[in-house]
Amino acid sequence: MKKIIIAVCDDFTKEIITHCAKAAMPSLQIVDGSNDTDIIYHLKSAEDDIVIFDKYFLSYVLRFKMTALRVYNNRLRIIFVEQGDCSRFFGLRVYDLKADGFICNIRNKKEFVNKLRNIFSGEKIFPEEVLDSLDSNGHLRFRKYCSEITEMELEIGMYLGEGKSIKQISGLVSASEGAVGIHISRLKKKIGFESMKDFSVLNKQLEKINLRSWSC
Repeated sequence: MKKIIIAVCDDFTKEIITHCAKAAMPSLQIVDGSNDTDIIYHLKSAEDDIVIFDKYFLSYVLRFKMTALRVYNNRLRIIFVEQGDCSRFFGLRVYDLKADGFICNIRNKKEFVNKLRNIFSGEKIFPEEVLDSLDSNGHLRFRKYCSEITEMELEIGMYLGEGKSIKQISGLVSASEGAVGIHISRLKKKIGFESMKDFSVLNKQLEKINLRSWSC
């Protein structure tokens, strides 16, 4: 492994990851991946590298972006992190997309460093909540909460990010308020919802996607 690419939405998360990655492996080269151009530049070196994302960086299009990443570098390992407790359904979602890890509570730096060391040595790390759901086939029973985001959910999520109400969204997507509410409930689980601000963050991340730069 030659380097680790950090691609996150906020400076505080980036600071935690940078500090802990250096502690886990001091010889590691740490580079910034705050935009598509930087990420692709580093991926094309075709080394055995790692990219670390927070759970919102790839916005609503996780599968699309992860596929493109692996086309550019088929030896890449992809890890997701979040500052707080495990978002179980998001964890199941990225597990299904064959991510190499999902690390929660990264503010516990000592534990985070240990988990990074394990990943650097080749292990895959997922929270107990995710592994327990896999053992009990929860990923199958709750498929509607951890599958990829649908077109309707994307549209509704973007309207929520613009501050629109359920009643307004109902008219815009030609669905009943009850149906919109069901889509929102599913969408919240898929993204690891913490607050309504999450939808604004996802919208901003979606705006940053340069589709032309990801063409293969």
